[in-house]
Amino acid sequence: RKHASSRRIGRPASSVSPIAAAPGWLTETKLSADSVPDSVSKAPLRVLVAGGGLGGLFAAICLRNAGADVAVIERTATYRPFGGPIQLASNGVSTIKATSENLFRRVHEVARPFWRTTSGIRDGLKGNWMFTFGAITELPDEQDLPFSICVDRSDLQDVLLEEIGDAGIVNMGSAVAKYQNRKDGNGVDVTLEDGRVITADVLVGADGIWSKVRAQMFGEPSGVKGAGSTASFTGYKLYSGLPLFKPYYYEDVGYSAFIGPDHYFVTCPDRAGRVQWYGFIKATQPNTPDKENPAAFLEETLKGWAPEVLELIRATDPNEIEQRDLWDRFPSVTKSWADGNVTLLGDSCHATMPNIGQGAGLAFEDGFELAKILEKVKNRSEVPSALDSFYKKRILRTAAVQGLGRMNSEAIKILTPLLPIRPLVEYFIGPFLPLVFRTQFGYCYSFCPQKMDAEEARALADDMRARHKKEAEAAWAEAEGRGVNLTGVENKHENPALEVIAN
Repeated sequence: RKHASSRRIGRPASSVSPIAAAPGWLTETKLSADSVPDSVSKAPLRVLVAGGGLGGLFAAICLRNAGADVAVIERTATYRPFGGPIQLASNGVSTIKATSENLFRRVHEVARPFWRTTSGIRDGLKGNWMFTFGAITELPDEQDLPFSICVDRSDLQDVLLEEIGDAGIVNMGSAVAKYQNRKDGNGVDVTLEDGRVITADVLVGADGIWSKVRAQMFGEPSGVKGAGSTASFTGYKLYSGLPLFKPYYYEDVGYSAFIGPDHYFVTCPDRAGRVQWYGFIKATQPNTPDKENPAAFLEETLKGWAPEVLELIRATDPNEIEQRDLWDRFPSVTKSWADGNVTLLGDSCHATMPNIGQGAGLAFEDGFELAKILEKVKNRSEVPSALDSFYKKRILRTAAVQGLGRMNSEAIKILTPLLPIRPLVEYFIGPFLPLVFRTQFGYCYSFCPQKMDAEEARALADDMRARHKKEAEAAWAEAEGRGVNLTGVENKHENPALEVIAN
């Protein structure tokens, strides 16, 4: 079968200007670093963010808006396109809107909305809808919240870098090796892997689930990933693909979780005619070798599953299927994220299961709240207590969302063996699930620093849908003109999305 590559042809790597001057304090001598006044009014807080991923870049924007002098240290030498779409739920979108209207506008120009779509759980073997998540669109519409969106990681990264601009904030090609809080309480000395030592008032560890900043803070093995780390293996190996494809549900569905014996399979239509899929395959232990032919392995493992699942695997170039163990972390309720002038943010302190769709949103909330707290600091001597208050403000919410993500995963493990008696499951559980889903999404969306008029939100979402459809049709026509067959199976199931769109 011919495969249409999912990679965006001709898309350049995201650029960070090599000529923009970095903040002067990055190259200060020890003597000049010691001479910084205690009063923030005389010299802004110097904040060093370790990690230039989505959470680190957004935090830099928030901190700069709050008046801090910010620098980001990113390990990679060049940003390159990576990954596929992620869900950015209403709480994350609201946080963007409260931070920058320009950034809010630009994000929506490269995203697709969940408005007028249906998401939910489907029978992995038959393809029928079992339960739907109406709250994803109902709650924002009722409560004047921005709608949840689906956006490519690379596109989101691009607009974050665009918002930062050529201010020398992002410094590529190095990473934090270790830190040392200064004995006089006057900041933190940060040693980079290239040997440089930087003195900052605040170090923010936004360097991901395998964070070196976290490892030092919590006395964990540094640089160790996988089974030798303190992260928790979820019991799944994740396979993913992003083929150009034309399924019957492309316009109507936000995302579908097909659940079957031992495994589940999530589909999410993306921009430009592509469909992101994730295969959560049960694994007894981590660090199993990657499959040489993941497509053949998945087809055999999911043999007998719904055609909507198998057709996506077959439409994907086997060389473009990614595979990795899936990890998260238990909530850090016994260890503070604050260590003197150092704190953590995002996956470094509260990595979540992807099925909750809150990874980026929680990281954005972190950056927003951290900036608000540091904006109130009058003297540098107040930084340690401010970072401690940041931890206390965030720990309950992030722990709750982490728990919801793991609970969803465990619930699927319970449901899958019950598929043979599906009618009974739907009879006894079905009436309660709308309330369960509404409560879960309601809590996730409860962080809302800026509302949006429902009529305005619907109009914006409809414009996005029209652009989304036009992009997809153009991509499909180009591929079909080269002889690639993109058409999926016919719809043989009652689709709740059609009712949503009709209304």
